[in-house]
Amino acid sequence: MSNRARELTERESRVARRLYRLFRIERAGGFERRPIEIARRLIDRRGRLINELIQLDAERRSLVGPDTLELDASLGSLAREVYEAQARCTARIEAIGDELVRRRSAGGVTGLRGSAGGQLLGQG
Repeated sequence: MSNRARELTERESRVARRLYRLFRIERAGGFERRPIEIARRLIDRRGRLINELIQLDAERRSLVGPDTLELDASLGSLAREVYEAQARCTARIEAIGDELVRRRSAGGVTGLRGSAGGQLLGQG
């Protein structure tokens, strides 16, 4: 493998590990615990890293260098973490949907009554 291909492989592996960490932070709820501006910057950073990974991969492949075990391991970890993050996001979307349905459905009696004769004023 040429020096340039080895350098690209190492950079690609580092970027994949950084992406893995950002997806792991998100899956663990780390974005929710941070101020919205910091979460936004982390998401933007993740987008830049994804673009960088795509560019590095294309450049490395153009040199026709074989993949290394380190790169394969980094990309495998990243793929698993993205899958887990996607599953968490899907579960969160479903939970939010269930909560919206629950809130919009005809609720039970709120206990609000008018002053005249105990007339029921509304339902939740």
